[in-house]
Amino acid sequence: MDVNKTDAISWPTDGAGRRNDGGRAPGGQHKDEAEHGWSDDDAVDVHGLPTDDLPPEAQRLIDALAAQIEPMRLQLEQAEARELHWRELARTDSALEIPNRREFFRELQHVVDHLDSLSPAAAVAVLHLPDVHRLRAKLGRGAADAAMGHAAALIGHVIHPTDTLGALGGYDLGIILLNGDGEHVALRLESIRRRLANNPLQLGGDSLPLGLKSGAAILRRGETAEQAIAEADRNLLAG
Repeated sequence: MDVNKTDAISWPTDGAGRRNDGGRAPGGQHKDEAEHGWSDDDAVDVHGLPTDDLPPEAQRLIDALAAQIEPMRLQLEQAEARELHWRELARTDSALEIPNRREFFRELQHVVDHLDSLSPAAAVAVLHLPDVHRLRAKLGRGAADAAMGHAAALIGHVIHPTDTLGALGGYDLGIILLNGDGEHVALRLESIRRRLANNPLQLGGDSLPLGLKSGAAILRRGETAEQAIAEADRNLLAG
């Protein structure tokens, strides 16, 4: 063998004449490693990017982008929290902290639309507090707000957890009763009346009883929330 002559290196082949070198170049490197200058030993982060041999400019860019992600995530969380807060405010009566008129009507319509899945029947009741109007005329709006808040708190402790208490505006409240047959509604309204009578409002050293007028209507398929409230209000005026 002539040591001064350069001989080509022969790689083993398979039966089809293909090289059986596993795609590796001389020295044990994969041919792509030899061509591109990287190896399987390079560190790779969770995003699949090699990190050990990044140019400084690329690393600075990645670091700058990463630094912006956390503030953006916090801003998104804050925006979502504000949206939830404003959504709750839009649904809640500002003085009584119960569903406002719009939200109460929305919930009532939802119940009407799903009466087929309710047993027994559901009903809606309108509660009017005439003494609050007199308090407003005599002692001012602060006294009226205190009286409405007192009444709402007392009623909230009487109604069933599945019932919905809401503000209808003025000195009226509404209740959606999911167990709303006639006898049940009458008993529930009498319980509310007794609760108010036995727990007068304490204001400025005075004990101020709160009377109650009420009317109710059994909910019917196909009607609107407005129609149900109107029927309950007619029954209140007739009572």
